Amino acid sequence: MKKFFSLLIVFVVAITFLSVAHAMDYQLEQVVVVSRHNLRNSLKAGDDRGLLTLRGGEMETLMGQYFEARLRAQGLFPKNAQPSVGEVRFYANSYQRTIATAKYFSAGAFPIANIPIEYHRALGQKDRVFLSPADPALVKKISAELDSKKLLNSVRKEIATVERLSGEKFNPDDFYQMKLGNEAAEWKLQGSAKTINLAADALLMDYYNGKISYSDSEMRDVAKVASLTVNDNFNHPLTAKVFASPMLAVISDELNTPGRKFSFICGHDSNLSNVLTALGVEDYVLPGTFEWRVPIGSKIVIKKFRGSDSNEYARLSLVYPSAAQIVNREMLTLDNPPMKVALKLRGLQTVDADAIYKLSDVLQRLSDAQIVDGRRIG
Repeated sequence: MKKFFSLLIVFVVAITFLSVAHAMDYQLEQVVVVSRHNLRNSLKAGDDRGLLTLRGGEMETLMGQYFEARLRAQGLFPKNAQPSVGEVRFYANSYQRTIATAKYFSAGAFPIANIPIEYHRALGQKDRVFLSPADPALVKKISAELDSKKLLNSVRKEIATVERLSGEKFNPDDFYQMKLGNEAAEWKLQGSAKTINLAADALLMDYYNGKISYSDSEMRDVAKVASLTVNDNFNHPLTAKVFASPMLAVISDELNTPGRKFSFICGHDSNLSNVLTALGVEDYVLPGTFEWRVPIGSKIVIKKFRGSDSNEYARLSLVYPSAAQIVNREMLTLDNPPMKVALKLRGLQTVDADAIYKLSDVLQRLSDAQIVDGRRIG
């Protein structure tokens, strides 16, 4: 009898939890997207190095069309929306690949609205929101977080794969020459470490653009070397805060801008990795891609909701095209959506089973992530 009552109590508690978890209705009010640019030429492609490719533009337009369908289904915008002034913002780093990515996405999401793309520097110059200046007071602490030997040991097998596929050779002594750039806060690979990284980048971009074909295991190795410093960012919480603070401030401002419905902020893989690390995102696994953390064309998506209790809530996710969708040039639709992974913030309490947070808690996390050594650096 005791066992029966114990089971009954467990059952009642479970039903009560499920009822509470799904009792709230949420109305979408705003979306903030922090995007990595889409497919570009390799960084070894001469005068065309780093430029967004035709396939990159095509995939970003498809991603925009998918978002349009989702946002329309969720009641944020009508079909063929022409947003009012201030309802949307498209902001990109001042590079061709980031500006063009924003343009292609806007063409898919708002095809008749002719959305202007905002950028703040001359073409090819670094916007400090995306590549912040090195903070002299923190450079020593930032540099102390880097463990070059550990990083090297973690990718020896993968580097060997890139050597075999590319014909380039890597000298382990060069690996220890990684240093902080003077113009902006970013790691700079040196010597053969840079050469092998660029070789991996070329292999990965050529694979996505349909120029070469290797096995899945080989491409996983290639992708790890191509995004070597970006993947390593996740091991450097202090560095991530310093690098991400200007971007975190922009995200926070967007979420607090009255009348704003949609924001698209287009930068680089380093921006996404630093934001995710600074916010304390829990470890996640990405299905359908060779890349480890922030695949090509991926997006951090922050959705703001109004609950049926009149309070504000937020949900975070990472949205990206799978490798197969890129290579096969697949349409991205509600029936064939891009990949999506829920992002959970370490130490932050959710309000239900769907990884939804109080908006005030997310805004506080954004604020706290900009504080280093007791001072705000964003």
